[in-house]
Amino acid sequence: MASFWQDLRYAFRAFGKSPWFASLAIVTLALGIAVNTSIFSIINGFLMRPMPVPHPEQLAVLSLQQAGDKSLQSFSYPDYLDLRDQSTSFSDIIAYRVTLAGLTADNRGDHCIATRVTGNYFSMLGVQPALGRLILPTEGQTPGADPILVLGYSYWQKRFAGNKNVIGKQVEANGHPLTIVGVAPKEFHGTYSIVDSDLYVPLSASIGTKDEKQVESTWTHRSERSLSLMARLKPGTNLKNAQTSLNVVVQRLAEQHPDTDKGIAIRAFPEQFARPEPDFDNTLPSVAVAFMALAALVLLVACFNVTNVLLVRASA
Repeated sequence: MASFWQDLRYAFRAFGKSPWFASLAIVTLALGIAVNTSIFSIINGFLMRPMPVPHPEQLAVLSLQQAGDKSLQSFSYPDYLDLRDQSTSFSDIIAYRVTLAGLTADNRGDHCIATRVTGNYFSMLGVQPALGRLILPTEGQTPGADPILVLGYSYWQKRFAGNKNVIGKQVEANGHPLTIVGVAPKEFHGTYSIVDSDLYVPLSASIGTKDEKQVESTWTHRSERSLSLMARLKPGTNLKNAQTSLNVVVQRLAEQHPDTDKGIAIRAFPEQFARPEPDFDNTLPSVAVAFMALAALVLLVACFNVTNVLLVRASA
């Protein structure tokens, strides 16, 4: 301990003798550490941190694969209903779609990230409201019905200054009237890891976005696939058993709907390893290694710069 205080006193004396040199070294190392911290935060947020919901290890992302096509695709609403009702390994399945929307409140318009969701979205995830209520499982089942919205916590703070009187407030999404019914909890940012959802609306609600016709079409056209699906495993069920159950459902759908479902496959991924899209499943380890290598390189450059400064000072 005594040597520590001696070193500390020596450091302060050296700093007093060469304040510009010491400041340059400190700033260089601080920048390197700051960049490393930012890189780790990105890795932690996108790849490592579990979704802030009860039992996140039970969550799985589903993707559809056409015969002869290696890319992973989305689902139609009829696909969703069949999987939700026929799969035996999942306690529930939700469908959602992230889009851009224009929200007008108090004569002021904003561009927002909106997540269109099925009524069971919040109940399946086990999310509780920070204010008001969330979208209910009985809502969002009929096209054009339930013109309501739930605000994301960050957007509520930014746009409405955390005003608790927003509940019941009438707003417009691209000219379509909606009623605010609640606010999502602070720690919940949605089910699409790379963006923070500003608002959540039932899939049934019309919000006048560019994809409106596509969303309307996906209700009835099995070939109009534009929805992402996430499922929760039943307690005691693993992903391998769930995949076997999905294969049985796929065979059944191929027989019932040969024009659209013949030759398809449905794959289930752990939610944490399907970020930001299931297509990234096999590349996530490489991405993580690349980010860590970048962090090491930045820190190495910072140390190299400090070494150069020391050499220049010594030669002077």
